Amino acid sequence: MNKWEILLPGMPITTNLGFLGLCNVVLIRIDDKYVIFDPGHYGNKEPLLSALRNRGLGVNDIDYVVLSHLHFDHAINALLFPRAKIIISRDEIYYAQSNPNDPYLVTYLIDLIKDRLITVKDNEEFLGANFILLPGHTGGTMGLLLKDKVLLAGDAIKYMSEAVNRRASFTYYNGELANESITRALSIAKVIIPGHDIPFIVEGNSIKPLMDEPFNFQLTLRGHVKLTIVNE
Repeated sequence: MNKWEILLPGMPITTNLGFLGLCNVVLIRIDDKYVIFDPGHYGNKEPLLSALRNRGLGVNDIDYVVLSHLHFDHAINALLFPRAKIIISRDEIYYAQSNPNDPYLVTYLIDLIKDRLITVKDNEEFLGANFILLPGHTGGTMGLLLKDKVLLAGDAIKYMSEAVNRRASFTYYNGELANESITRALSIAKVIIPGHDIPFIVEGNSIKPLMDEPFNFQLTLRGHVKLTIVNE
């Protein structure tokens, strides 16, 4: 049986000085195994550890970490889990090692986790779930499709608006492939957890939020800052 919950919510927030990189960090319980999908980055390390503690879990309780792709905001916290096997698509390993111009890749992570690394291919089975290759955002972006047709999409679908428009807002590899991946994701899933937005329900051509309320985001400013908010 698959049970999932969002430990840390993803936020579609960009600033004029760069983006915050807050992705959905998801805890999955599959039978007696704990899996974390996209553990995030250093900036949310302590909130992640706190979220686990609140559930009676520690870093040694996590059996697997699945990385949708090797951008820093999704991948770096894989290092927090010393006992976990770390799963990445074969295509993403190749992409990371052959695309030095992608500014957000953490290629060095591959060497740090090489003794625990498992590489997978499209539609490979995993504890009753399946890995789904969804390239475009990066060369080897992948999702995880649970038994109940819940798809953890990573940045193959970053925001609900990309599902509504059937079009990626931006990519680092190939926009046409990214759009094809969005189409594929929508065709196989009933619920999609995107990389940086609230989960949503897919019913034919209809896309609607799974949750009644949006994620809460609190911004604390320490210092002399002029804050301008642009809501797209």
